[in-house]
Amino acid sequence: MPAIFISYRRGDAEGEAGRLFDDLSAQFGAKAIFMDVMDIKPGRDFRKVIDENVSSCGVLLAMIGKGWINARDDAGRRRLDDPQDFVRLETASALKRDIPVIPVLVRNRCLSTRSRTECSTPTM
Repeated sequence: MPAIFISYRRGDAEGEAGRLFDDLSAQFGAKAIFMDVMDIKPGRDFRKVIDENVSSCGVLLAMIGKGWINARDDAGRRRLDDPQDFVRLETASALKRDIPVIPVLVRNRCLSTRSRTECSTPTM
């Protein structure tokens, strides 16, 4: 089972997640990394495969872009508020199992209360 689980929201950080998968695979080997589009075979129960891989990983990398927190479903509801949202399920499953969840901020995303200028300006 993979040691690193990459969680991302399609349309928000899909490209960055793919590049991270490539880089981590080159470093640790593809079998050490789980990413849904690379690892779920057609016909498998998506939820079951996700749960199995989250439960056996050593760390979950949560790819967070500008639309991650406010992504909406077709009815206009925030997806993170839906108990069946895959990103929510993945993160909650890891946290319940005391698996480290590491936010990976993409596209100048900021989790702090600092101003946008401070968040988008790299610090050395």
